[in-house]
Amino acid sequence: MNWFTRRGILFVPSSPIGWTFVAVAIAYLVYAFVKIDALSHSVSDTLISWSFNVMLIFAALYGVAWISTNKNQ
Repeated sequence: MNWFTRRGILFVPSSPIGWTFVAVAIAYLVYAFVKIDALSHSVSDTLISWSFNVMLIFAALYGVAWISTNKNQ
């Protein structure tokens, strides 16, 4: 069973495990935003610091999705 299905260049969760990965990623991004916002002095500091976390999490999620859809080939 694939955790994700490919739709063009995007991956869509197609199983409970895939949805769990997406939910954990979103929960971590919210947590990281709140933690960074508490330590920052301006909006730009918050967004610049948080955007690096967003890129890393999306890259990790894309990697997991790519591996889960290509494991049978």
